[in-house]
Amino acid sequence: MGIRVPAIVDLLQVVRRYRSMILSMALRDFQSRFAGTLGGVLWMFAQPLAIISIFYFVFAVGFRAQGPEGTSFILWFVCGLVPWLFFNETLLAITDSVTRHAYLVKKTIFPSEVLPFVHLMAGLIPHLIFMLIVVCLLGYLGVAFLVDRFLVVYFLLCTCMLLLGCGWMLSALQVFYRDISHALTIIMNLLFWSTPIVWPAENIPIAYRSLLFYNPVYYIVEGYRGLLLFDKVVWPSLWHTTYFWMVAGLLFVAGGYVFARLKPEFADVM
Repeated sequence: MGIRVPAIVDLLQVVRRYRSMILSMALRDFQSRFAGTLGGVLWMFAQPLAIISIFYFVFAVGFRAQGPEGTSFILWFVCGLVPWLFFNETLLAITDSVTRHAYLVKKTIFPSEVLPFVHLMAGLIPHLIFMLIVVCLLGYLGVAFLVDRFLVVYFLLCTCMLLLGCGWMLSALQVFYRDISHALTIIMNLLFWSTPIVWPAENIPIAYRSLLFYNPVYYIVEGYRGLLLFDKVVWPSLWHTTYFWMVAGLLFVAGGYVFARLKPEFADVM
């Protein structure tokens, strides 16, 4: 059976219709993460700062690692870590979004297709805060300001597109196969270490370096770095951009179709 484009269009129309509810639920989800805690929003920075500190002392101090082309390792690492944290944490949240809101999904009038958008919007809040930290770090380390750096928003849109496609598919399948969220945690850990976030792509043997091309997260991470780090912004090749959008577009259409196809069965399974 082919993918029905009208079903995906209907899904997007539902999301558009409930955009106010999506924003409201996203703000509530973000606030609920720190409800009842003494540290509040400060806890949002604890994990990233811990990760940055550990990797800095292990690689920059212990192994004396350097960023490519003489760039600061800590700046090079942070510019790659920020988009990864957004992708990793948001995808894990989206995958559990339907099962976590089973009490809403069982109500036939609730549009469950908005749930991935809710967690995407909630994930954007800390991501934008982390981007402000990156901007401050760039200024502190003397990286020249360029208007072109604002085009990093393009790679944010790339990340959102990839997240929605994967998220729609995984959140729908998670209703029927609860092992998916557990397996995804392992897969994301493997993806982190197979993507040049801690180590430069130049460290991998030339014979295997071309395999990075097929990793869509690599396109995003290198895109953030290319626009933020260097004296002159660096864009991915046209072929790499074409490949990414082929993969992201296919996942977006397939994920939307799977969600729309399985949605009528959610209430019966949960």
